[in-house]
Amino acid sequence: MDESVQAALRKWPDVPAAYGWLALDRRGSWLLEGRPLRHARTITFINRNYLADADGAWLFQNGPQKVYVALAYTPWVLHRHPDRAPGTEGALVTHVGAAVERVDSAWVDEEGNLLLETPNGIGLLDDRDLVAYGAAFCDPQGQPLADTALESALAALMEGERPALGLRDGERILPVQPIRCAEVPMRFGFIQDPAPEAP
Repeated sequence: MDESVQAALRKWPDVPAAYGWLALDRRGSWLLEGRPLRHARTITFINRNYLADADGAWLFQNGPQKVYVALAYTPWVLHRHPDRAPGTEGALVTHVGAAVERVDSAWVDEEGNLLLETPNGIGLLDDRDLVAYGAAFCDPQGQPLADTALESALAALMEGERPALGLRDGERILPVQPIRCAEVPMRFGFIQDPAPEAP
């Protein structure tokens, strides 16, 4: 968090929070009242001051004011690093531009989305990167899969089954597990659409 933001918090600790203004879409873009933000300096400022509160609601700390974020899906959106091979160290970055150290678990939901748990928390892989990142899928021994075997395994995951499918993360092979979209917020401890407490 920026030092100027911390100073504003100390000076004005009781500024009311804002809800319903800021959202994060499934591709990692910020939306202000439903419209994409385009101003680079504003986006950079939001990215630097994006965090979760103790209840798992994500927010942008705008000076002394908390601006709560409505999440289209997960609190993090992951993108493939253009200069790194899928499944290698540094192959992913978050929507705020931070490198992902490692992947701790991998999940596929009923819509075919790839969710990756990282030290930052759970993130959705941008759908535009899914085909290219597919090279990180493998069998449990780390061997590449034929396209038909991969398609079959992904279809089984979407049905809630547990096929023998792995995801390479550096030297490790992670089992890919099924999950339902509706289960994701509770399992990973975040609030998708924060709202003010009723008076």
